[in-house]
Amino acid sequence: MMSIKQQSIQQKSIVVISWDGITHPLSYILKDTTANFDLFIFDYSGQDNASQLEAINPRFYLSEKTECKGDILEGVYQYLVQHKVTDFKYIGLLDDDIYISFSDLNKLFFVAGLEQLDVFQASLTHDSYYHHRQFIQKAGYQVQATNWVEIMAPFYAHDVFFEAGKEFHRSISGTGIDVYLIPTVQVLLQKTKTAVVHAVSMKHCRPIRTDNRIFRNGKNNLKEIEELQAYCLDIVKQSPAKFTDAFVREVLQRKYVYGIPLQYKLRRLPTLFKNLYRFLVDESYR
Repeated sequence: MMSIKQQSIQQKSIVVISWDGITHPLSYILKDTTANFDLFIFDYSGQDNASQLEAINPRFYLSEKTECKGDILEGVYQYLVQHKVTDFKYIGLLDDDIYISFSDLNKLFFVAGLEQLDVFQASLTHDSYYHHRQFIQKAGYQVQATNWVEIMAPFYAHDVFFEAGKEFHRSISGTGIDVYLIPTVQVLLQKTKTAVVHAVSMKHCRPIRTDNRIFRNGKNNLKEIEELQAYCLDIVKQSPAKFTDAFVREVLQRKYVYGIPLQYKLRRLPTLFKNLYRFLVDESYR
């Protein structure tokens, strides 16, 4: 008889891939093997171009006009709630310019299951467009713990997605959901194992396009980030016993910046010297 753990490992996951409804669907996805997950195509043009997907035959399809990633998260959340789609282990939400293969996605879910991750992402190739260097692929690592993963291609455990989904409407851009809301929800649910999976890499193929845009709510992404930060800090005030001082300091009180503040750079010096020592030792055996 199959154990509960074995059943959990075999439970299918969902991969949501956004699509503009115009270009060739899944143009950045290499379909090199059978997908061990259900495919959800989100047509963000809102023009219902499902006829172009006959060869792909996704399990789920939704067409809604959106402004940015937060709208897509909200749309997917509402669709799954309305259609009572709850039987999945993880859900991944990929931008339409993420280059990855079905076999890599299969491996990503496999590694996440082995490591019992709650939130994760594949690492970024070195030639990707990126804002945060900590997500670039590191040779020699399978997974590496992190406080949060980026909104461009996050993967969430079932419970984390549905709990956070109640607040997706707070950010049209989606930024702030990743760095503040999701980690806060994880603490509340006691599902805090978050990592970058370096065993699998993906390429982000276009420059970041969210910055400086004013959305229909009259805000830009930086304002939405600021408001989500304040909202999450309010949650801490309501349930202070659930949050450690370290979490508040390292996650919620850390400001969203493009560079890394000097205090955080200085903190990385011991790791820098440790890695340099390892490199020199490795080279001495060559």
